[in-house]
Amino acid sequence: MEKAPVLSSVAIFISLLVIFNSLAGWIWGFTSRTFPSPFEKLTWGGRYLGGHELGLVLVTSIVLALVFAFFRFTSTGLAMRAAAQNRTSSQLVGIPVNAMLGLGWGLAAALGSVAGMMAAPLLYLDPNMMSGLLLYGFAGALLGGISSPGGAVVGGIVLGLAENLAGAYLVGTELKLVFALAVIVLVLFVRPAGLFGRRTVVRV
Repeated sequence: MEKAPVLSSVAIFISLLVIFNSLAGWIWGFTSRTFPSPFEKLTWGGRYLGGHELGLVLVTSIVLALVFAFFRFTSTGLAMRAAAQNRTSSQLVGIPVNAMLGLGWGLAAALGSVAGMMAAPLLYLDPNMMSGLLLYGFAGALLGGISSPGGAVVGGIVLGLAENLAGAYLVGTELKLVFALAVIVLVLFVRPAGLFGRRTVVRV
């Protein structure tokens, strides 16, 4: 699938997601289980922010800072960005594109593992627990701008605040996921590039 169209890659990703989730359920079962939080003893958050929520904010901030520093200030991170943006030019200057793409997938898996460990104490542990989070993450990235990593972070924060406020005062907790879907549709209609994304103009 290295040179396949984008839609083909998306279809493969969805298929692999369903396959691995089903295999996990077949091996370990589909029963939801509790997952202990490593931050239960934190009490700095007061009455509005529990120990795990405070730890989640701290871990997320640290991971974002490390990822930003990696892609901004290291030669490997810069090479990965170049390989993702322009494969041909990167090969011409001697960047091992295949290795950089493989490293990118490995980094994505590591970040996904951290996200899963942070989400499990809140969502309970089961093979499909990340399905809703994937939708929220996609909606936040679209809102901020797929082409802007910083915009995706801001979009995720804005979407989280808006979704919780809408769930509390407008649509109810049962329709919070529908709210995220509505955000995706609205952004694609009004501003497909997102709030901080840039439109790409190609001369044909």
